[in-house]
Amino acid sequence: MSRRGVGYLGSNKIETSVANQEIIDSPPSHWSHGYSLYKMSYLNRDSCTVIINGKTEIYLEAGQGFEMNENDAPITSFVIKETGIRYTFIGAW
Repeated sequence: MSRRGVGYLGSNKIETSVANQEIIDSPPSHWSHGYSLYKMSYLNRDSCTVIINGKTEIYLEAGQGFEMNENDAPITSFVIKETGIRYTFIGAW
């Protein structure tokens, strides 16, 4: 199954997290729902814990990163629990 995307979002530089920070941007104000990413790549330069879709908590070693694609459940929320985590990400919606 393939999906035709609409757009991309992501980092334009190395970002540094704030505790419990949502990294997926808020959608434009005229939207009735948030982003639903069907592809995502996240690279953490420091060890951290992330919470995906408000449910699944995962520990990632420095440089381990995380990737998903259209075969995985969509991502609507990606939160970094710790402060000071350097990261970049890109998502397709």
